[in-house]
Amino acid sequence: MDRPTPGRATRKPRQRGSGGTGHGNGPSSTASTGLRLVGYVRVSTAAQATDRSHGLNAQWDALDRWCRANGHELVTVVPEVASTRDPERMYGRLAVEALLRAGLADAMAVRDLDRASRGTLDGAEMLSRAVRHGWRVVGTDGLDSSDPEQELMINIRLAVAQEERRKIARRTREGLAAARSKGAVLGRPRTIPDAVVRRMKKLRTEGLSCARIAAALDRGKTPPPSGGANWSPATVRTVLRREGAL
Repeated sequence: MDRPTPGRATRKPRQRGSGGTGHGNGPSSTASTGLRLVGYVRVSTAAQATDRSHGLNAQWDALDRWCRANGHELVTVVPEVASTRDPERMYGRLAVEALLRAGLADAMAVRDLDRASRGTLDGAEMLSRAVRHGWRVVGTDGLDSSDPEQELMINIRLAVAQEERRKIARRTREGLAAARSKGAVLGRPRTIPDAVVRRMKKLRTEGLSCARIAAALDRGKTPPPSGGANWSPATVRTVLRREGAL
């Protein structure tokens, strides 16, 4: 069958199983069988998409096996490659929620809860929307957001996932700083003059956001890199992060 690719939902035929266990994770905790599910699979980077253990296909396979074993219908799968901290830019998840609000499925299915959220607050808000609009989140590990007995454990899992992301980010920053201190040149060759980088850092110390810094560079008619028409906040953010100014 077709495998999901970012930006496109993959429709699957109706599948029924005999009930029982998932893909080695024990029995499902969902009281209902025969749910119509929208699968949501996400990775943070394009390089992770093909990872055999945690990539898009690996998550898709886990959902497929679990649905077959528990008698659920996997109506469609929505893949996403996104590492944004802004939930409003998780367009794949937004598409899943739109399908659920339209009544085309009963629940969002994920392999791991941390694939569906970007932190404790985001996860709590997503589950609150699920309650308001009459859908739920289920997982191959027995997760069922409609089960009140799981509320505490779900909150703990969201907090643990957020803490792990924080530690990974800290270790990455420390590693990059150590490499820079040894003279390593990181990332692509710089195409932005040092004077422009210094101006970005100065504006940042004055409290300007990346969007306002980009606008200031445009007003000053500073040529953007790669022949673009305007400076983008994303470019400014990338430079400042590389310089350790964010």
